[in-house]
Amino acid sequence: MKRKLNLLIGIFLMLSCVFPTYSMAASTATASPIIDAESAILIDAKSKTVLFEKNAYKKQYPASITKIMTALLAIENLSPTDIITFSKEAIFSIERGSSHIGMDVGEQITVDQALHGVLLMSANEVANGLAEAASGSIENFAIKMTDRAKELGAVNTNFVNPHGLHNDNQYTTAYDMALIASYIYNNSYFTEIMNHTTYQIPNTNKTTETRYLSQQHRLMNQQRDSKMYRPDVIGGKTGYTDIARHTLVTIAKHGDIELIVVILKSEKDSLYKDTNKLLDYGINSYRTLNLHNPNTTLKTLPMYSVKSGKLYQAGNCAISAEDPLSVLVRKDIKERDITTHIDLPEYIEIGSQKGNVIGQITYLHGTQVLAKNNLLIKDIEFSPSPYATVVPVHTKIFSDKSIYVAIFVTLLIMGLLAIRIRTVKKRRRRKIMKLKFDRHLK
Repeated sequence: MKRKLNLLIGIFLMLSCVFPTYSMAASTATASPIIDAESAILIDAKSKTVLFEKNAYKKQYPASITKIMTALLAIENLSPTDIITFSKEAIFSIERGSSHIGMDVGEQITVDQALHGVLLMSANEVANGLAEAASGSIENFAIKMTDRAKELGAVNTNFVNPHGLHNDNQYTTAYDMALIASYIYNNSYFTEIMNHTTYQIPNTNKTTETRYLSQQHRLMNQQRDSKMYRPDVIGGKTGYTDIARHTLVTIAKHGDIELIVVILKSEKDSLYKDTNKLLDYGINSYRTLNLHNPNTTLKTLPMYSVKSGKLYQAGNCAISAEDPLSVLVRKDIKERDITTHIDLPEYIEIGSQKGNVIGQITYLHGTQVLAKNNLLIKDIEFSPSPYATVVPVHTKIFSDKSIYVAIFVTLLIMGLLAIRIRTVKKRRRRKIMKLKFDRHLK
């Protein structure tokens, strides 16, 4: 028996050498990358879920990734065909030697051309021109930039200029910039501009030369750097100042996975390495989990009406999610691991309509909130009337005099008959009493 046991142990050890074992974590997810930059973040572009972060909430100087916010405000407040006329302040208030495309005082280009100049070539004087066109002055535009950032949830961000040249009071965080990037990513005009690896601004009122623009983000420009090019990177912005060091925003779409990476205060050698590490980590370690869509009925609630101070059920309301929603989860997380918290009233009041938002659903993995979605009334099915309907009977009782006469005659006859019956009864009683009295005398 002991020899057999030793033999089985030996066979098991031999098999374990041939077929190595793997831990669950190693087989389903890639280890978190080591990032050299001082601050970095990776988020799901759809749900804004943070997938990786390093000092993501630490305030840093943004440099030219500021221009993502500049572009967003310009897109929201100007038309692509609007004309920009460049002022002396727009051109000469920037530092000598900083990024520009050689605009002249009084020169005119369209907003569309200016946005290409800002997003592809990081032209500082063009950012100033957009600011003046949108808000009247660079200072007013910077205030609007900060206010709009806070509306998007970027509460630790402050702007004092539209180009990103250094100012001690201009700062952001990796998390805030990821939020801003995720918002502009949903703008089709922005993504259209990002599709242009190269762009030309033809002759203007001040020059007969054509300006040739080229995308500076190395992961997006195959002609500039074929080895670094990634076809899944579809948007982004570079930045650099001596104090901010290198900064980079990158937007990628790989199948149904959409990612945003922000790198702050990095050195040149590690800037794109860190970005690629985070993109690969997101693609290899996460998968898309589709949540409830608007066609799915999540719950049915009664619709109540009030009559005579009491509640009556008038129908039923089908409740569904407002938007189709998906979220990135680690590959080792299964659908059964996701829990939901539904916040709904007990019933719907009569008068509510299809499409009304009446609650919210929250998706959780443990205590981590993965996503939220509004709940609305998808459909209403009304029930038959829950109480007897009283139909008023319309007669001429108050207008026809003949009915009054008939009622009077009927009552008179009934009264006479009652008197007659009473008289007959009295006569019979007297007659009976008289007979009894006569018998008694005899």
